[in-house]
Amino acid sequence: MGLLVLLLGAIPASAAQTLVIYPFAVAGTVPADLGTQLSDKIAADMRALGGIQVVRGAATVKPADYRASARAAGADFYFTGSITLVFNRYSAIEQVVSTRTGTVVWSVPLQFSTLADLNGEGARIRTEMMRGEPTPAPGVAADGASLVTPTPMSGFAILPVTGSATDADRTYAVKAIVDTLRQRGFNVVTVTRPTSGAIDPSVDGVEACTQTKARTLIAGALDTTRVATGASPQTTAHIALRTYDCRVHVLDSQATVVNHIAPVAEDAIRGAIQDAVSAFPAPS
Repeated sequence: MGLLVLLLGAIPASAAQTLVIYPFAVAGTVPADLGTQLSDKIAADMRALGGIQVVRGAATVKPADYRASARAAGADFYFTGSITLVFNRYSAIEQVVSTRTGTVVWSVPLQFSTLADLNGEGARIRTEMMRGEPTPAPGVAADGASLVTPTPMSGFAILPVTGSATDADRTYAVKAIVDTLRQRGFNVVTVTRPTSGAIDPSVDGVEACTQTKARTLIAGALDTTRVATGASPQTTAHIALRTYDCRVHVLDSQATVVNHIAPVAEDAIRGAIQDAVSAFPAPS
């Protein structure tokens, strides 16, 4: 599935909007300072253009605390994103999140080789914030826990991962999907079945959507292979993710499939999931 530009609803305009910009999270072999460099570049561009009060978010703030910290600073929105390396180019997702509701109001994926490729990105974000078109009714952020009485939301609901991998690896894969999406600022919950057995989105999708009130379900299948190569073993994680659109009740016919190899199984699983998640669109 190709990368598409996704507008998750226009950002409501108001006088002197305040935006907290946090450093981009980085994963894998991405240089540790690239996330800060990119967020600094965007912040500087927006300050130079004016019209938006830009506040730099502290690098010490954890993603789970972004919203609370931005609200404490009096901000209307906060900006966050993440960067991964896909082949020889960087793949990033950036988003603007409402501090009032916790919902993602604007998000786009990016691909770049150097920061110079993203000249004008701050201007694009500023333009979106200055448009002032009506905003869709917001969802309420969920807490990411297993569902009993779910909270209305507009993000993702993660189904139990299937596949030939061990129970421990599949459980870790669910956690990795949740963590990866949360790092991108999305609302996420997990779906569990009271009794044993898989949840098939083609059969159980309507029920899962009704329970979670999510816009998108994610169904995954994980296979892992451990091979002794040289002095240390290597694990290949093969993840296939499919999305189910709760608005039209359609299961994506084509899975996003990624392989990732690492000495540690959990690193291979997380790397595969991060690459896969970066390749499919966010819920609108």
